[in-house]
Amino acid sequence: MNKQDYKEIKDEDLFAPCGMFCGLCSSYMAMKNQVPRRRGIVSYCKGCVPRGKQCSFLVKKCKLLLNNDVRFCNECSDYPCIHLDKINQSYTTKFSYEYSFFKSLKILKEEGPSKVISELIKANHCEKCGEILCIHNGLCYKCDQKTLATMKNYRNDK
Repeated sequence: MNKQDYKEIKDEDLFAPCGMFCGLCSSYMAMKNQVPRRRGIVSYCKGCVPRGKQCSFLVKKCKLLLNNDVRFCNECSDYPCIHLDKINQSYTTKFSYEYSFFKSLKILKEEGPSKVISELIKANHCEKCGEILCIHNGLCYKCDQKTLATMKNYRNDK
């Protein structure tokens, strides 16, 4: 995928049905900034919705998502479901990521994708260039490519 391909992806399409903003993901950022791929460490992904995959986390657990009956989980009568709660808990406790699927879905519904993105950038941006930082490792994929080249895994350098 070349740089032009990623430019055709709209920010609003980077929100998965679960509320995750794929623009925070190491695989999306690597593709966007053309960080050289490294097997098992640096991979490319253009996001759940642009790939036509719905939500990578929930699609196998939700018939509405599987059948494209809802765009976002909060459109479902079972919202919030146990599966979405489990993912949200995993992100906030197991991985200590500062991201709430529920908060994202609420803002998406009330104020739209640009508000979520502006809040994410305000809270987590590169001091050098202003780009949003990766949720997995806190790096700027535009400015920190030397660090990325030496990492042993996409989450950290352990």
